[in-house]
Parts: sequence; C-alpha cells; structure tokens
Amino acid sequence: MKVKRTSQKKESNFRLKTLYKRNLDYINSIYLSFKDKNIPKYLKKLQESIEKDIFTAKKLRDYVNNIYYYPDKNYERANQPVDRNVLGERIALVLSGGGARGVAHAGVLKVLENNGIKPAFIIGTSVGSIVGAAYSAGISPDEMIEIFEKEEKKFFKLSYYRYFSQKAMTRTLRSIFKKYLPSNEVENTKIPFYINTTDVKRCERIIFSSGDLTELVLASSAIPFLFEPISYEDCILVDGGVIDNFCVDVARIINKNNFGNELKIVISDVSAATDVTSSINTSYFLLNLSKEFVDTVKLVGKEIYPVRDKRDVLSIINNLLYMLDRRGGLAPELSGDEIIITPLLEKMGVFEFKKTMWAFNKGVETANIVMQ
Repeated sequence: MKVKRTSQKKESNFRLKTLYKRNLDYINSIYLSFKDKNIPKYLKKLQESIEKDIFTAKKLRDYVNNIYYYPDKNYERANQPVDRNVLGERIALVLSGGGARGVAHAGVLKVLENNGIKPAFIIGTSVGSIVGAAYSAGISPDEMIEIFEKEEKKFFKLSYYRYFSQKAMTRTLRSIFKKYLPSNEVENTKIPFYINTTDVKRCERIIFSSGDLTELVLASSAIPFLFEPISYEDCILVDGGVIDNFCVDVARIINKNNFGNELKIVISDVSAATDVTSSINTSYFLLNLSKEFVDTVKLVGKEIYPVRDKRDVLSIINNLLYMLDRRGGLAPELSGDEIIITPLLEKMGVFEFKKTMWAFNKGVETANIVMQ
C-alpha cells in the first residue's frame, strides 16, 4: 500500500507540472496587464521550485488546509449558556465547515429539535452545507447518522483517496449526494437554504439560494487540492470557507429583510476558530516546511490571475493564496450578539470518520450545556 501511495503522489506532482506549463505560457503572454510587472520573475522562481519538487501538490495542500482549518484568530464567546426562552421557536442557523468534524452539527440539530426550536433558514459552508442540505430536505439528525453508517466504506475511502485523486474524491461525494438528497433544486428544500461557495476566478464569495443542489453542495465542500473545483455557470467554485466560514452578514441581511430582525442567529461551529481544545501550533507547522517552499509561497498571491478553466492550476493556486492571505479582510466579523455553539472536538481531524458517533455525541453534549 505504501508503494502505491508513493507512486500516486508522483502522478499528482506530474499532473501539476504538466498543467502549470500550459497556464504559465498564458500568464506570461498577458503579464503587462498586471500591476506588478515582476510577475514573470516570480513565475520563473515558481517554475524552478515545481521542477525541483520543492513546491509540490502535497506540500501546497497541507499548507493551505493548515491555514484554512486553524486560523490564528480565535473567538472566545463560544458556548456561553443562553436562556432557552430567549431563542423562541425559530432561529437563523449558520453551519460552519470542518470536514468529518461536521457530524457534530447533527448533534446540535438534535438538541434544537428536542427543545422545540426550528431553523427559519439555514446557511451552510463546506460540511455545513452537506448537513444543512440534508436537514433542509427533511432528513433528521438520526437519519443522517444512519446514512453515514450505511455509507461508512465510502466515507473511509475519502480518507484514502485524499492522498492521490481529486477526481475520485469528487466522484465519491457526488454519488452519496445523488443517492440521498431527495430534491435536486436548492429552492425546493423544505427549509430555505443558502449555500456558501468561493469563486476562484473572481476571488469572491458567492451565496446560492437556487440552482443544482448536488453540484452546489459539492462545490461548497470542495476543499482546495483535495477535491476538484466545480465549474458552475460562469464560475469555478471551491470550498466556501476559503473566504468565510460563517456568513453571519448574510444571516443578518436575511433576518432583517425577511423576518424583521426577530430571529436570533445561532452558529454551530465545528472548525477550530471557536474551539479552544482544537488549537494547534501553526508556527510549528510552518517551521517544518522548507525555507525554499515558504519563500516560493510568498511570491504568489499578490494579485488575482485570470482563470480560463479548471486546468489553469497555476492561476487557481495563486488566487487561493491571494484569498487566504486576505481572509480576515474579505470575511465579515462576528458582531457579538450571535449565539455560538462549538462542540469541543479536541484534535479530531477533518478526515477522522472513525470518530463519527463521538463527534455527534459531543454536538449533543455541548448544545445541551448552552441550552439552559
């Protein structure tokens, strides 16, 4: 098995080298349109790093996902007890990204149900869009766990596929969505549902309230360099959490326009942003990357590169680093009046599907503590 993985990693690096050459020629042909006229020099350095395997698909994936899942800034207002009566019977529900940790969302939903609280609308990012789509379509938290148990082998395959095949990752997830999501139109869900995605062409957040449910949830869940970007309409979409994991500003607008600000905004967060038990030493991780790799990363992401299609991998890499470097500035801040439920998931990884029931129970446990 180890030999096979090594071979598949080499295939991934070979594909990166093949695709960047096509993209490189295009960028060099239009570099005069960029603000920074030194871009050809940066690209030459990047080219050398790719050729020498200093800048590889795996290192880039690990670097991006470390920044994505473990932001430097933490919110300390999570899990403060709230009077159940303050919430009323309906809330605005925001579900964050967090990979396999997202099973805890189902636990939170179960407690909300037990307390007679229903979402008036749901905004989902990444795994939050998966859980949100299922719940909006009428699938109960207990049924979600049953589906996971039935499809356990497919979810475990995701842990294996992530080493070498973006196509296999995307194909596996798409097959699960098509099998269990009863409606394939976002606008036809039983609860109004909003899907957060990131467009790597324009480097902006796009929220969908209508369209192909399967493809848009797949796009919102497309973790960079693990899943394929999703071409949809005129966009090339990846994980919504690249820019914003919460979308509380959207929740505020919907609450104001549709509900007269009557709803409390409840965030279920399964990322590490509000979970103090999940903090890791990001600086230590970065120190373990070669200086050559870090120096190369600093050369890209300075401005937005044009992306013609999914094969423009160099432009996509650049634009992802551009957004991640500005993530705090591109995403709205929490205002302070949101209710944050953060299941304490310790160091559970985003592909640790073996901890599914543990994460679900943590969601139940934490939500019960918050709901007095």
